[in-house]
Amino acid sequence: MMRNNIIALVLSVSALTSCTVDQIETFDSHNYLSFKSSTMSYTFAFNTDDVKSFDFDIPVTYAGRYSDKDVEFAVSSVPDKSTAVEGVQYRMKSGDQQIVKAGANDGVVKITLLRTDSMKTKTYTLRLAIMENAGFKPGPTDSITVNITDRLIKPDWWGASPYNYYLGTYTATKLRLWLEFMGVTDGSDPFDKAPYIQWLDYGSGNFIYKNYKDSEVKPKVMEFRQWLIVTKGNPIDEQNKPVAETLGNF
Repeated sequence: MMRNNIIALVLSVSALTSCTVDQIETFDSHNYLSFKSSTMSYTFAFNTDDVKSFDFDIPVTYAGRYSDKDVEFAVSSVPDKSTAVEGVQYRMKSGDQQIVKAGANDGVVKITLLRTDSMKTKTYTLRLAIMENAGFKPGPTDSITVNITDRLIKPDWWGASPYNYYLGTYTATKLRLWLEFMGVTDGSDPFDKAPYIQWLDYGSGNFIYKNYKDSEVKPKVMEFRQWLIVTKGNPIDEQNKPVAETLGNF
């Protein structure tokens, strides 16, 4: 009886060990690629009329082991979930490989956005999906929607904490006035530079985490509020509200 029990125990441990090794090998043998966000936007509104295209990079990242060589990944459009048409509103950059560089864990999808007259009144959407290939499997965020237009739309950077907290609800009027006040003509984030940002390491040893400095951001928004009232006469936005009164409560 004792001998049978020992044999059964050995077989059980052997089976458990085999299963665990298989699971580890299966996990380690794949890298899972994801988009860094589920939506991105681009507007031609800040370009001169002669600009008819724009090379747009979409960041991707993966979880897995670093490779000592470049690894190609695959991305495909999803036509039935897109209003943008290839060759009309966008073009995949087929001449450029979509790769993650050796020793890195991120890369970019390269596409060309094409400006059309209809974008003056319409926003087009392009859905892209990560496809499984020899290098990667699709990760948690395996698709992204890119909004393409020639109108003022809420920029991606407006979702950052300084804007939600200090600038408040987005409107096109507020965006236009904010960029004018900050002297920005290309639609980029006015706070994405010194002295408004600082880089933190959070114990990693590398200063890779961007953080906005409240000590610089808050006074600048308060100055913006005063400018709206004194210089601009507190304009009314498209929601029929005075812009200065729709800034954040701080």
